[in-house]
Amino acid sequence: MAIILLLEDNIQFARAVQRVLRGHEVRHVTRVDAAIDELQHPDVDCALIDLNLTDEDDYSGYEVLSYILHNRPDLPRAVVTGSRLKGAISKNILLRYGVGDIVIKGDVDRAGYGTTDLIDTVNDLLAGSDSRRREKARDEIASISLAAQTELRRRINGLQQLSEQLRSGPKRRDPTANSRTVLTLRADKLIELEAVAKARCEVVALNELAHEVELFEAESARVLGDS
Repeated sequence: MAIILLLEDNIQFARAVQRVLRGHEVRHVTRVDAAIDELQHPDVDCALIDLNLTDEDDYSGYEVLSYILHNRPDLPRAVVTGSRLKGAISKNILLRYGVGDIVIKGDVDRAGYGTTDLIDTVNDLLAGSDSRRREKARDEIASISLAAQTELRRRINGLQQLSEQLRSGPKRRDPTANSRTVLTLRADKLIELEAVAKARCEVVALNELAHEVELFEAESARVLGDS
């Protein structure tokens, strides 16, 4: 289930959207300020924005598109509008505001305020959102792993330098050999755990991604240890 923000002042159309997207949570608002308030919540997965609102003090969805562009540029969004847009206007919306699609309300069956185009659009938006969220989780895991591996290499190099200093003296035995071996094995183990965690990010539910990252971070700290 995804969380979809719907900015729409046509209540009939909004109810139709909620019915057809009943497998998701549709957060319906009718004003720009309310939409921006909802966008403060990071759990919103995509946004459907009506361009032309009828309230004279709250007339345009462009403000919300601009807010998303500057504050949540990775959030998938589409425009819903009751009027056909000229080619230049449509192109401007798609390119300038990073909009994934434009749904014309008149293109759908009026009796149901239909839904085919909207369903396809939302599915496409969420598919892209799904991929980006999984990619972000994998990137976070890679970053955690890199930091831990860098620390392990620092420790290994420090022991190597100590070993060379000791070898230059009268003692020939290397007291750091076992410690360096242990740290090298830890680095190898960390690489294995990273691969497993990234693979899990491909299959777990979206709401479990953050937990997977936390688990790997804990495992990374355990592998890193104190020595």
